[in-house]
Amino acid sequence: MDQIPLHAYDLIDELAGAYPEVVYDASEDHDEFLMRSGERRLVLRLLRQRTREQDERNGR
Repeated sequence: MDQIPLHAYDLIDELAGAYPEVVYDASEDHDEFLMRSGERRLVLRLLRQRTREQDERNGR
């Protein structure tokens, strides 16, 4: 992210790329996994909210 996106939807897209799906690996630190999975859950929540807003705007 060299520049801050001006639109929230662009920021959500940037975050989705920066925080990919997390797969548990027992050899990794468990707290690190929990932090990364929490970040990913937040991004997924933002993506769902954006979809809802777009559907409402399109009259679905």
